[in-house]
Amino acid sequence: MTAKSLICSGVRRRIGNGDSTFVWGHPWLQDEDDPMIQTEMPSQLSNARVINLINQDTGTWDYDLLTDIFEPGDVSRILKIPVSPSYDDMWYWHGDPKGNYTVNHGYRCMVGNYENIANVGFAKWLTLWKQKIPPKWKTLLWRALSDILPTTQNLLIKRVEIDPVCAMCGVANEDIMHTLVSCDYTKTIWALSNLPSTNIVTNIFYEWFSEILNILDSDGIAYAAAIIYHVWRARNGAVWDACLPRPRRVLAAAQAEITAWRRAHALRGDPSPATPSALAQPTAHGAGPNHTPTQPPPSKCCVDAGYRHTDNTATIGVVILEPGGQFISAYSAPLPHCFSPLMAEAYAFKEALSWLRERGEQNIELYTDCQVLQSYLTTPQLLTRSYVGYAIDGCRNHLSTFNYCHVSFLPRSQNILAHSLATTAFQYDTVMYWDTIPPDAISAYL
Repeated sequence: MTAKSLICSGVRRRIGNGDSTFVWGHPWLQDEDDPMIQTEMPSQLSNARVINLINQDTGTWDYDLLTDIFEPGDVSRILKIPVSPSYDDMWYWHGDPKGNYTVNHGYRCMVGNYENIANVGFAKWLTLWKQKIPPKWKTLLWRALSDILPTTQNLLIKRVEIDPVCAMCGVANEDIMHTLVSCDYTKTIWALSNLPSTNIVTNIFYEWFSEILNILDSDGIAYAAAIIYHVWRARNGAVWDACLPRPRRVLAAAQAEITAWRRAHALRGDPSPATPSALAQPTAHGAGPNHTPTQPPPSKCCVDAGYRHTDNTATIGVVILEPGGQFISAYSAPLPHCFSPLMAEAYAFKEALSWLRERGEQNIELYTDCQVLQSYLTTPQLLTRSYVGYAIDGCRNHLSTFNYCHVSFLPRSQNILAHSLATTAFQYDTVMYWDTIPPDAISAYL
């Protein structure tokens, strides 16, 4: 029962036919702050269900009825929700692509997302987690940025009786900024590294490291992280073994470890960004029967979605190419309201499949730059409780109608035309068919 309020804050009703969802009693609107209907409930409608707001002939919201009962704010929120009469209503966890509750989501609801903590401490966690460096370096940086490393200052706060003087310089009291940046011993290491760390003027470590992320590229950030890790190791050696290596030796150890780590990952054959040949040779398992030599070579179709967080609007861009790469046709259009980039990608893929069926395509290789969507479409029996599930099911039904259909991942850098068309659709806000594309755009695309 202690967690009841937490579950209630994140649980929602996914509307299908609306038969089992109460209009005023259930959280079913897509609103971060309040998913409940705000219009005052008439006494005669206390048991009204969402199905009563849907036109059963068209399977869409009854606009005239909505405007008669609800305030304009509620009407606009209701119209954004997709209706799927062939599905039953169900509970799902708001914010998760699959609609499932996890401890991670519960934790974020309680303490907030790192990126949502404005002007409080370090604010570039996602940038840090994306760095290609050893996990133990990231862990040390997280502890340093959170100010939980066992420096003498932090130990004294925990009432540990200890000499507060730094074990490396023997002059100043030790805190995280002093140990990793401003200690005379550490300053020598940073000066030998030739990194512009000495140009940053601050006494707060997370501010210093934020500037490091701003002014250095990925290689420089990795080098700085290696130095921080080995400085801390040297500090521990001074504390526990009364032994402190020379600054040049610490720097050499940092350089050697990052070189060895990169070489090890290169030998493992870790996946690297796809090359332009990805359009000719799919790299992921798809859907539908295997292509055989007796069938005509499949056309290639690239799909992308545009999404704007400000108003939850979405668009689609689709490009069809011949097996040899020659342009055939393209299509762009606005999409219904979507609640997340993944939902926009899923609905865009579904619309693209519908357009391909209308054109009579039977053998097709599809490419998306959304790796999560590609994973969902190639995973059998995936249950998605959120609204993304409607689009995923629709995509699966369309995929089964093709003689041959293969779904592959294509990086955004190689999906330029489809992405450009999706962006253009925001300007025109209408369906557009493209029968010609400038040749230089095709050559740049390929």
